[in-house]
Amino acid sequence: MNSLPVNEKILEWLGSLPKTLPLRAVDSGVRSVEGKQLSGLIADSELASDSLVIAMLWLRVGIIEPAHEIVQDGATPLASYLHGVVHRLEGDYWNAKYWFRQVHDKRLLQSISIAMVERIEMEGLLAVAKSLKFVQGSQFSPAEFVTAHEQINDQAKATEEQKLAMESIAWFEWENLWQVVTNTTLLPPG
Repeated sequence: MNSLPVNEKILEWLGSLPKTLPLRAVDSGVRSVEGKQLSGLIADSELASDSLVIAMLWLRVGIIEPAHEIVQDGATPLASYLHGVVHRLEGDYWNAKYWFRQVHDKRLLQSISIAMVERIEMEGLLAVAKSLKFVQGSQFSPAEFVTAHEQINDQAKATEEQKLAMESIAWFEWENLWQVVTNTTLLPPG
């Protein structure tokens, strides 16, 4: 169970979402159906308005404006990582890579890398990840994942299979980050 006050309505809402994540920010943002729904759920929750949990909820549906407001002043490695995700969704690829370089927490990066490679391999997407070069050897690189996003988003010839694989892998990343933000067991001891 989560150690933060994520209520049952939020957990139910999360469970109703597809197991993919958008590769681009939702243009209509908080005015979208998902944005209005999430705004209501957040208002009914006990979460602090500047919580990284709330930023994660917005990122889950590709709505970057409120997530950016929360993470832009964050001085923690996790806030920097989420800031990178915001800019990746925005299509500001250089800035996304900058924020991933600001993480400065090898333990966090290694934990995410291990979890990502295991999940990508388990789901049969390792060949895609290696062909797009964001998994090299046994390491997941968030900066190279940005490059892959840029290639897929800017490539008219990107196949639906490639796009779906990237959306699924983005979901795996979100899920791993959610575990870190909500203090469930992603980070190994020590």
